[in-house]
Amino acid sequence: MSDEKNIKASAGGDTLESFGYEQELNRVLGLPAVCLFGFAYLAPCTIFSYFGLINGSTHGMMSFAYFIATVAMLFTALSYRQMVKAYPIAGSVYNYTSRSINPSVGFLSGWVILLDYILLPMINYIIAAGFIPLILPGIPVWLDMIILIVIVTVVNLVGVKVMSTFDNIFIVIQFAFVLTAIVFAVKVIGQHDYSILDINGFINISEWSNVGLNGVVSGAAVLCLCFLGFDSVTTLAEEAKDPAKTVGRALLIITLCAGGLFVISTYLFQIAWPEGWRELDPDNGSYQLIGYLAGEFMATLLCWIMIIACLASAISSQASCARILYSMGRDHQLPNKVFGHVSKKYKVPDYNIIFIGIVSLLSIWISLDVGSTMINFGALLGFTMVNVSVFAHYWVREKNRGPAAVIKFIILPLCGVCVCMYLWANLGFWALVIGFIWLAIGVVVLVINKKKGNSLQL
Repeated sequence: MSDEKNIKASAGGDTLESFGYEQELNRVLGLPAVCLFGFAYLAPCTIFSYFGLINGSTHGMMSFAYFIATVAMLFTALSYRQMVKAYPIAGSVYNYTSRSINPSVGFLSGWVILLDYILLPMINYIIAAGFIPLILPGIPVWLDMIILIVIVTVVNLVGVKVMSTFDNIFIVIQFAFVLTAIVFAVKVIGQHDYSILDINGFINISEWSNVGLNGVVSGAAVLCLCFLGFDSVTTLAEEAKDPAKTVGRALLIITLCAGGLFVISTYLFQIAWPEGWRELDPDNGSYQLIGYLAGEFMATLLCWIMIIACLASAISSQASCARILYSMGRDHQLPNKVFGHVSKKYKVPDYNIIFIGIVSLLSIWISLDVGSTMINFGALLGFTMVNVSVFAHYWVREKNRGPAAVIKFIILPLCGVCVCMYLWANLGFWALVIGFIWLAIGVVVLVINKKKGNSLQL
């Protein structure tokens, strides 16, 4: 693509025309709305979702695991930022790799990351359904999930502005709760005369020989799930004002703020309760943590907050997945009449939203641990391909050269590839097996598309 076209695309006015598309979605979102969408997707309260599980498996080194995950995501966020400048259109990984490397590679990259986009709403329903019985006992879990799925689907169907409003409200509530938990942790630290500057809050030295770096990295591989919101904002490129700048800035803001919050909060929680990792239940560890720090009332409030957090994340993840499917349907990589359809009234890919709502019913049968690791199979492979796309587009295609180009288009993306693949290799056995089965199905779909003459033409 020429520099002139890139400039036009960045301006937002001729974005889609520059790439051969029409503007069908509403371009109404500014930087605050895009950032809040990303925060809602990753859900600040997600640190409580995996607290018992990961704090136990890392023997109290959850803060270190979050640090590793943050570094991995920061490299990838920088690569996403470069790619959204080049291609400020919906489709995220699918479009970046299709246009910078090869349409077939792009399809498979989009296909593999669809696994985490499709599964994440289910994970939110599973987590929320685990908290609902604690405050509303007697309601069947399957009914809880169906009610949540209907709410999320309806919110997405009535338009991006309504979705954004819900996200804004939910995210403020979550941030307030996490900050309150941090205040209580500091209070407990003061009551016990613990040092607030203690390396054991980050690396549990006495347990290092029992866990080691691989054990912490395994925890970090799961915690990457907590960062999926930063890449979801790229799917809003056709609904964001001045997408090249807006989405690029949002990527870095979300990654750095979320990573800092996760690292600091889990560090303080570990100092406040040094032996908590031994005593926490993997499933209800967060409930025990808040009860220990702030009492029964706050622990009960956590249940309500987590339900709200799951709703916000499910709304955002369903919206993102619907737009990736829309991009692939628009390009005839999936049946266009279904996946490329846009509601004339609300300007949203309505068939995709309904489809994801139906698929989400599978959450009634999928377990949290299996679903979480399956999500990261697709996410980490997709993130790897975004890093590769930076090199392919800027260094190979655009022939950018010089010392700065070496750093931006070779060294930083290479670091992103290495960290993501290291984390990916530490996923569980069944996550890899199921992930490769999903990838194999994608290969079959790709072959069928080629035989039908539906290969993407760029």
